[in-house]
Amino acid sequence: MLGKLLKYEWKGLWSPFLIMLIVLGGTTALTCGVILTINPKYDEVVTGFSMLALVLSVFLYYFGLIGCTLGTMLIIVIRFYKTCYTDQGYLTHTLPVSSTQILNAKIIAAILADLLMLLAIAATILIIFQVALHHISSLMPGDYREFSREFSSILYDFEDELGISFGAYIAYFVIYFVIAALANIVTLFGCVSLGQLYAKHRVAGAIIAYFVVQFVMQILGYVCSIPMYTRMILTASTDSDITAFSLISPSMNLTLLLTVLIAVAMYFVNLHMMTKRLNLE
Repeated sequence: MLGKLLKYEWKGLWSPFLIMLIVLGGTTALTCGVILTINPKYDEVVTGFSMLALVLSVFLYYFGLIGCTLGTMLIIVIRFYKTCYTDQGYLTHTLPVSSTQILNAKIIAAILADLLMLLAIAATILIIFQVALHHISSLMPGDYREFSREFSSILYDFEDELGISFGAYIAYFVIYFVIAALANIVTLFGCVSLGQLYAKHRVAGAIIAYFVVQFVMQILGYVCSIPMYTRMILTASTDSDITAFSLISPSMNLTLLLTVLIAVAMYFVNLHMMTKRLNLE
């Protein structure tokens, strides 16, 4: 039954999700196309226009990233609200499945959609960098080799200063932000559920709940950063050779743990509202 629920959820998500992927792919293709038009052998006017077009295309790509990221969240949240707490919820909650199965299916579908969007964004960033590096190497092979040596030197200094290799650093932050993004989905669902406590202003209640939760998380984030600032002060006073990553990672890990714990609490808030306090519009 969970598979059928997931299929039903995906049918409601794939159409707007596909539109966002097309927008992301279009802005990526435009940026890559503009990069390939840049050639220092052209006269100054043409080169100037090419650089202006590159800046505009990068801005367009950036706004495409923001739009796709926020759009994915909005699509997920709106679908959750409509299929659980509006008149469409009558169909959802009359299915021969438990509220736990319904909630799990919605969370899994939302997580898959979010992960696919994150992978699509990562792929477009890699494509743009690959196109840019290939184009630079084709125009200036000697300068590109010098750039490669300089970049290798920067990576070595990076590991020496931060106490972690560049690859491990990227892997850490990828895992960190993926877990945070998934926890954020469950938290958003919880805010929508809390908004149902306001019978006449449910959307406004959900927005208020979201800002309250974010405010609490900000305060907890500042509390989690106190050990980091304390160690920074102690390090400065004792001339310790502690690395930057070992300084910031404990606070980041604690913040992530609190984010996950809040998401777990919100999961049970969703279950409670869908079983004990369900009041469809």
